Amino acid sequence: MDPTERHFIVFERDNAWQYSHRGVGAGPFKSRETAISAAIQEAEALHDPEVEVIVQDKDLQQETVWRHADKPV
Repeated sequence: MDPTERHFIVFERDNAWQYSHRGVGAGPFKSRETAISAAIQEAEALHDPEVEVIVQDKDLQQETVWRHADKPV
């Protein structure tokens, strides 16, 4: 799998939170936390040990908030 396909990007657009994976978006969500939770749920379903959920702010700064590899066994 291409490394760029291993990221779920959570971001805010037009006052609503969304996430995107492989060019497909999901949302809107009412809160950042709800969008992150939904992205993590989708990421876990991939069973890819290198998948990550990243939050991108309005200045395009990114923060990794979840990694499958960090998930407790």
